[in-house]
Amino acid sequence: MASSDTISRLTPYIEQLLEDDSARDNLRQGAAKLRGAYQRSQKRRVKAANDKKLRGQIQGATRSLAAGVVALVGDAQKPKKRRGRKLLALLTLGALGAGIAIALNQDGSES
Repeated sequence: MASSDTISRLTPYIEQLLEDDSARDNLRQGAAKLRGAYQRSQKRRVKAANDKKLRGQIQGATRSLAAGVVALVGDAQKPKKRRGRKLLALLTLGALGAGIAIALNQDGSES
């Protein structure tokens, strides 16, 4: 039962990942940069805290991964457009027009 809840919560993100090319590219670039940073840390005998190139790779990976996650979560939880105001304005205009048409029709029939 817990697995179905997890799947239902992840479904919108999976769909967004399949549809959004930029999010997928950002996540792919982040993973590639992390792999490169890991390989660099394994080759070098320099302390990671002093290696500026390694630090830059990790920062780039973090930025790419963050952009990918923001693209996924941001699009999955976008607020719906406010159509209520436009609809209310349209209905008000229609009611006003109908009221004017009825008033003019009654004035025309009385004379």
